[in-house]
Amino acid sequence: MENTTATSMTPPSPLPYTNTLMHTKFLLVLLPVISSVLLLLGARRGKKWPAVLGRLPHRSLRALAASHGPVMLLRLGQVPAVVVSSADAAREVMQAQDHVFASRPSLTIPRRLLYGCTDIAFAPHGPYWRGARKMSVRHLLSPARVRACRAVREQEVAALVRRVAEHGAGVVRLSELLNGFAKDVAGRIVLGVRAAGDSGWRARVDALLEESNALLAAFHVGDYVPWLSWVSAVDGTDARVRRAFQRIDRILDEIVDAAAATGGEISPSSAVEEADGEAFIHVLLSLQQKDDEAPGTAEWRLTRDNVKALLEDLFGAGTEATIIVLEWAMAELLRNKEAMHKLQLEVRRQARTTSNHSNLIREQDLPGMEYLRAVIKETMRLHTPGPLLLPHKSMEATRLGGGRYDVPSGTTVIVNAWAIGRDPSAWESPEEFRPERFVGSAVDFRGRHFQLIPFGAGRRMCPGVNLAMAVVELALANLVARFDWALPDGEPVMDMEETPGCTSWKRAPLRAVATQHYC
Repeated sequence: MENTTATSMTPPSPLPYTNTLMHTKFLLVLLPVISSVLLLLGARRGKKWPAVLGRLPHRSLRALAASHGPVMLLRLGQVPAVVVSSADAAREVMQAQDHVFASRPSLTIPRRLLYGCTDIAFAPHGPYWRGARKMSVRHLLSPARVRACRAVREQEVAALVRRVAEHGAGVVRLSELLNGFAKDVAGRIVLGVRAAGDSGWRARVDALLEESNALLAAFHVGDYVPWLSWVSAVDGTDARVRRAFQRIDRILDEIVDAAAATGGEISPSSAVEEADGEAFIHVLLSLQQKDDEAPGTAEWRLTRDNVKALLEDLFGAGTEATIIVLEWAMAELLRNKEAMHKLQLEVRRQARTTSNHSNLIREQDLPGMEYLRAVIKETMRLHTPGPLLLPHKSMEATRLGGGRYDVPSGTTVIVNAWAIGRDPSAWESPEEFRPERFVGSAVDFRGRHFQLIPFGAGRRMCPGVNLAMAVVELALANLVARFDWALPDGEPVMDMEETPGCTSWKRAPLRAVATQHYC
């Protein structure tokens, strides 16, 4: 697809002159347009779609990039999309030209499930997105607010340790425990309730996440070939989305109503000067009340639907990243006994010096644990929570590839963070789990080093990185300090494959045997 003129060139493409379809939120299916219609109609009768790029598109896209380069053009029906697969190309998109690529493409299913994309993750660049992000950082995700929730994290980690200990010599279903732990933390910080003491809350949140996650990974033909949008009505996709939204909306209404009933005494001013431990939903409702009372003075409007969209973000991305990183970290440590031993030596040495009677690692004990942070970085390098970052959209015409390739306004850009984390030009022995590579290294995952971008970078970087990492560090330190871990008898080899979809969940649930260690 290259233009031979010196002044105008499109990025190289693996399928020249072929229209293709792809779900830009990680489920990619490259098919000719006519064939896709037949396949979609066939899928209604229970047939599976053949995925030319395989069940794990981030892997297939890395293989294509090896032949076609780190800046590669795909045509998604009528939508051009550029896939970037190197640190340098990602730096162009999310740093050098961050102002150009700071928006999101408009996708039908997120728009319908997220109240017109009035969350943070999918919201287009503009005043609403800026206001929502600023508000969330100020009242929940800033370093100061994260520190203010320390007691909640320490209490929930203590509860997690107790649940593991209750298994005795039996098999611990770690995936299940970590899932509950992350939701307990989110429930207390966001809603002010604890799932372990409210089975109804847990059931509602589980239903919400199951509905939204399944559909946000679904394919809507009209996003890429508008004149084929009728296919989603014929194959049942539109009806499925409509029914799911009704259920999600009902669940969120119940959550918001319950919070309003318990937090009615909160005044609008408390949204600015909240006390430590105030649930974020009460802050949101206070801001909404303030806007309702004085809409003319509001910098941006926060409606009830906006509150519900933001809650979807917090329960989705806010819990998924925590669970995924903890699960993969424990899996890698179980496979790499030397790394497990090194980490246990570090955290247990700290546990012996702690002054608390429970012998639990506290957050104040974490700063000196360099190997702990190295293990977490190495885990996210190999198992990026979202292998393909949420798609960016160019807001004006520009160039990429050091000025070699033209990128028209409105182009979708997909960053293959998984491929970048395993790039042999950036990492020695990139397929191996080696936490030592980060010991004494300044490389971090907070958007300054583009060879490691599990949370993205620039304006659209995930704002919840501070909160997620505070939870992950404390939980992982205590799990390896308080227990010796082994695979169950009869399971000498661990399945390390990820599931298809938006996020890199471990395909086989993690199970292990924990023996208490008394520091």
